[in-house]
Amino acid sequence: MAAWAILTALFALPVASAKFSATTSATGSWAATDAFAIGTLYGWGSNASGLLGLGDKQDRSSPTPVNTGGSWQRVTVGPTHTCARQTSLMWCTGANTYGQLGLGDTTERLVLTQVAGTGWAEMSAGETHTCATQTTRALYCWGRNNAGQLGLGDMTNRNGPVQVGTATAWIAVAAGFEHTCSLRNNHSLWCWGRNSSGQLGLGDLATRTGPVQVGSGWTAVATGYTHTCALRTNHTLWCWGDNTYGQLGLGDTTYRTGPVQVGTANGWSAVSAGRIHTCATQLNGTLWCWGRNASSQLGLGDATDRLAPVQVGTAVTWATITAGRAHTCAVRGDNTQWCWGNNTYGQLATGDTTTRTTPTQISGSVSRVLKTGPDAYSTFSVK
Repeated sequence: MAAWAILTALFALPVASAKFSATTSATGSWAATDAFAIGTLYGWGSNASGLLGLGDKQDRSSPTPVNTGGSWQRVTVGPTHTCARQTSLMWCTGANTYGQLGLGDTTERLVLTQVAGTGWAEMSAGETHTCATQTTRALYCWGRNNAGQLGLGDMTNRNGPVQVGTATAWIAVAAGFEHTCSLRNNHSLWCWGRNSSGQLGLGDLATRTGPVQVGSGWTAVATGYTHTCALRTNHTLWCWGDNTYGQLGLGDTTYRTGPVQVGTANGWSAVSAGRIHTCATQLNGTLWCWGRNASSQLGLGDATDRLAPVQVGTAVTWATITAGRAHTCAVRGDNTQWCWGNNTYGQLATGDTTTRTTPTQISGSVSRVLKTGPDAYSTFSVK
């Protein structure tokens, strides 16, 4: 898997040739599943508010081309809005009640609409807010700000991108329900917004309206609904925040207000936080999930919650992972795509709405790019 030397050189790499995937994939999280593929954007599952960008609000149960044009590279998925990057341009679609599309208004869109500016890099869609970095490593946020999740020092909504502070060192961003975390190129982690369950990792439950540092030595971060997980440079995994269903993987259901190591393993390579479950891969290619399992989103063949990491099957070829509201998808080393869990809206791309309790391959779909979000019932791919 990629080392930090690759992470810090991220934007210096030619986009078309980079081969990077050993980071997080959550809603927010750092484009783990993207691996710099370039191609047509496909979407399926819930189409609430037009978030699939297909010009209507009809759900889809199989991969459907969102735009016949190529050059799509990144996609981030919220519960009712989506943003995608085409070269250095960003486009958004879906609900816009709070300005989360960044288009300067609050009008819903049913097709991808360009956000002003160029040079966009990483993106993360939260519940009703969005954040993105630029190639300059400046960070911008917009949308709902009722808990300070935009990091702008106030609680005023924004309907267009606004820079967070003046720092130009941001390399990754992860937007949760009403909190946001971001990584700088010096391995430091910063979080802000709602902190009702300790999801900011600052040792208390106080809301923050601007970035506050959560230690150093971090390489990746993933935000769920009200919990957060992150990887350190030594490949250890740490989680904090809400733990009602064991989503922190600590063997209990007690919430934590600061980072706590998950087990003793130091071979974790990527992590993705769903709404109330978490999945992660290890350097040996194994996949592990834990937390809420009412919809079989852990892929373990049952609907029993788990309080600590449990290996998903016996495969040792998992490359990327992305966790949704109640479903999970992953890609293997041969770029085959697999999904499981809740399928009410067709988000597993099986052509039906039947729940799957174990990883099920998406027929004919081969690509490293596969993405959902921690509160999403939709899935996207670039191929």
